[in-house]
Amino acid sequence: MKSVIVVGTAKLRADRADEARKLITSVVERSRREPGCLSHEAHEAVGDPLTLVLIEKWASQQDLDSHNQEPWLAKSLGRLVELLTGAPEIQVFTPLGDGIADQDTPR
Repeated sequence: MKSVIVVGTAKLRADRADEARKLITSVVERSRREPGCLSHEAHEAVGDPLTLVLIEKWASQQDLDSHNQEPWLAKSLGRLVELLTGAPEIQVFTPLGDGIADQDTPR
């Protein structure tokens, strides 16, 4: 089974940035407790703390799909949209080739 990586980039509204950071932190913490969540992190861009990137790793597409169906997540994302300057950019990735990204030790 292939893992799935989700990369989301968002620009925070300056006047609501603290509120957005708190909401994002709560989403990350709650997501980490879900089955199949291997990691979930939020980062600020160096030199532009209003630009955030969220990186999630899920054990499978099924785990990600289950996560995306959570009612609490839909509610949180609905609130978050109000705190951003525009729609976030979200990309989903799977390991290249033979799944080398899923191996714990470097080759």
